[in-house]
Amino acid sequence: MLNIKSLSYHYKPKRNILWNINSDLQPGNIYGLLGLNGEGKTTFLKLIVGMLLPKDGTIEYDGHLSIERCPEYLNDVYFLPDYSKLPDLGIEQFGKLYGAFYSKYDHQQFLDCIKEFSIPTENKLKALSLGQHRKVHLSFALACNSAVLLMDEPTNGLDIPSKAIFRKLLSKYINENRIFLIATHQIRDIDVLLDHLLIMKNGSLVLDKNIYQLSNQFKISKSPSDAENALYVQDDLAGPFYLVKNNSGEEAKLDIEFLFNAFTNNPKPIEL
Repeated sequence: MLNIKSLSYHYKPKRNILWNINSDLQPGNIYGLLGLNGEGKTTFLKLIVGMLLPKDGTIEYDGHLSIERCPEYLNDVYFLPDYSKLPDLGIEQFGKLYGAFYSKYDHQQFLDCIKEFSIPTENKLKALSLGQHRKVHLSFALACNSAVLLMDEPTNGLDIPSKAIFRKLLSKYINENRIFLIATHQIRDIDVLLDHLLIMKNGSLVLDKNIYQLSNQFKISKSPSDAENALYVQDDLAGPFYLVKNNSGEEAKLDIEFLFNAFTNNPKPIEL
């Protein structure tokens, strides 16, 4: 489990970007981290991997704190940034050289992912487009087999077929021992894979809940009879849609983008 307790961070004193964040991320789950620009999603990921140090609070995995930056922690946590510009190496050379830093790195898995993206392994990285760099970097991140994989806008630069391959690879390599945390604005690229949703607003988590629990608690309705009890209303070309309590006892189909809008745009907090 990745334990985050009372986490706060600022770049300038008295101007916190993150405020008192508490969360426990469980293995076997794919987490979606959503928030408007500037809410601190990337900062949050950098704090988890140890690139930044908390001003208050702690981040712990398997008995090791992020602030210690010990080899055991860094071996368990991998961060894929929102851009990929890789060194001037051959693809296989890159995998073998950088994979040596991760005890669970699987070079054949790296090559298998590269093959899924239809990139010839004999190519040099300098000959690849930025989108192909992204595919190589994604392949490497998955092949490191770190217990915690943090991804910042992982579908940046991917074309539509490649996004489908990325979803396939995520499904293939998530297991009961791994945590995937994905920060993204392109929620439609990954929404079908998410097990748990984290939403940031004003530097705090306003939602930290399992998708299944949310689908049993809320539903989206077009019925005018639900207008009076609506927790949030969104006008669309097809008319108004309402977020209401789900009292049916059955799991409802939720639109994560709609849910994000509800928790970030609503004037008053939505009670959970």
